[in-house]
Amino acid sequence: MKAMLLQLARRLAADPRVQEKAKEKATELVARARPKVEAAAAELRAAAREVDPRRDPKGFARLLKQRWDARDRN
Repeated sequence: MKAMLLQLARRLAADPRVQEKAKEKATELVARARPKVEAAAAELRAAAREVDPRRDPKGFARLLKQRWDARDRN
């Protein structure tokens, strides 16, 4: 049974139609995730301007946690 499933997976992975569909889905997921990633990066940069993560990593982590907790409450 396991060998049959692996063989099926190999065949599907080699199928150009399946590859194209997977590429489309991956592109769509990246496009949907990009704004969230950019917003998170902006939050990290803003927090790093307030508390230097190299000098006070604990304070930096504390600030991020406070911000994310406040954001999750809203």
